[in-house]
Amino acid sequence: TMDHAISYHTHKRLGTVQEWVSDTVDAYSKMMGRFMGPMAQFMGKLASNIAPNMVLNKAINEVLYSDQMMHGPGEYEVNEAENGEITIRFKNCLRLKKQNEIVKKCGLPFEGREICELEKMHLTHPNHPTTKMGIVPTEVIWEETGCVWTFKKH
Repeated sequence: TMDHAISYHTHKRLGTVQEWVSDTVDAYSKMMGRFMGPMAQFMGKLASNIAPNMVLNKAINEVLYSDQMMHGPGEYEVNEAENGEITIRFKNCLRLKKQNEIVKKCGLPFEGREICELEKMHLTHPNHPTTKMGIVPTEVIWEETGCVWTFKKH
């Protein structure tokens, strides 16, 4: 997290935040192929058309599972997908707490919440794997100790 905060500060100062986000998303996309073979990708597209709520539930649960280094299971609540939409509430977010601590200790000239904005930039990037699957955040609400994300399957 400290490296992430310092990198963000450097890219912000140099005016290269968008390029950094694009490079990161490109790396995510390349790694996705390792975890999802061609058959799984095909079946995912097929299932998306037949059962979008099931695909949305499965995709969000997989993202949360892979993000366990940053968020423990008790930090978030996920509703069941309905009408192709799902909401996740992060409460008492340890990641946000650590970001705020690191930014303050390092004397960086921004709030830890700005790093959360990077996540929003990643997840709305046209080349992000979930965006390519048609799963995009439609609303992000910042709360004092966390946030609420609403995703829709398009």
